[in-house]
Amino acid sequence: MITIRDIAKQMGLSVSTVSRALNDNPRISQKTRDQVHEFANKAGYQPNYNARNLTNKEANSVGVVFPVNNRVVDNIFYVNLLRGINNQLSKKNYVLSVAIGDTTETVIENVTSMIKRGQVKKFILLYSHLNDPIIRLLEKSPVDFVTVGKPTHGDSWMYVDNDNVKAGYDGTKFLIDELGCQHPVFVESTNGWPYEVDRLTGYLTMVDEAGLRPVILSSSETDNTETIEFIHEHDEIDGVLATDDYTGLRFYSEYRRQRPGREVEVVGYNASLPRELTNEHFHSVDLNPKEMGRSAARILFANETKQLTGEQRHNIIAHEIMV
Repeated sequence: MITIRDIAKQMGLSVSTVSRALNDNPRISQKTRDQVHEFANKAGYQPNYNARNLTNKEANSVGVVFPVNNRVVDNIFYVNLLRGINNQLSKKNYVLSVAIGDTTETVIENVTSMIKRGQVKKFILLYSHLNDPIIRLLEKSPVDFVTVGKPTHGDSWMYVDNDNVKAGYDGTKFLIDELGCQHPVFVESTNGWPYEVDRLTGYLTMVDEAGLRPVILSSSETDNTETIEFIHEHDEIDGVLATDDYTGLRFYSEYRRQRPGREVEVVGYNASLPRELTNEHFHSVDLNPKEMGRSAARILFANETKQLTGEQRHNIIAHEIMV
């Protein structure tokens, strides 16, 4: 098997230059890196990742942290995020290590074990929550991390997100302009996640432009009492912009129980529901989670050179309304 020393000897380069070129070190010119990569590929060179990572005291693994939420395991949105992440990791000969649990304490234990025992130094969080203890743990640890979702309230870290203000605006515009709704209601969870706040901003902007009255419902995941009362108090509702598909489906199902024989148009987000659970009145905004996952992994590895600018440390992924 050909080694780095063999490549260096045959190319007339130093071992350190070849090693840095194969690891895409920016101190080596792009021309030399390309030449070394081409030579190594033709010669059938296979890097010893275990030895390299042992030397660097870093596992060839990326920790992927799920939000503490009982819906994540059956949500296709997260599955597609993982597919996108894994697509990039396989190119780097890295694997996924998943941290998931029913409580924050359980996830913290998993992440702490990854860092201290598993030597995992790269993490992707599939969420971005305000004052999250896991994010605070990573900020204090010698690791790099990227979140799916932008930070808020002065925090600054690498992230991938959608333009959720525009997504909220476009979803509301679709209800009004394409579906003819004149009384669209905004339905959110009681959690106040940053993406919900942004989508609400987009909704309010579009409703104001259309000269309509905004109506907002914070819907509990465990108690439908307030939703039922809301439906009976707002007979005029003809459209719903929900902050995600599950929130939209819960409202839609309750609406049909309370208003048999009547229909309401619904726009949700994530394109995460099987079509057999919905019908022609249920629409979703596809946030392209596979590309979000790929982008998160690309940013994470690009940051190894420590040369990313402020703008390069985040990426905004386009969305598409599924009719």
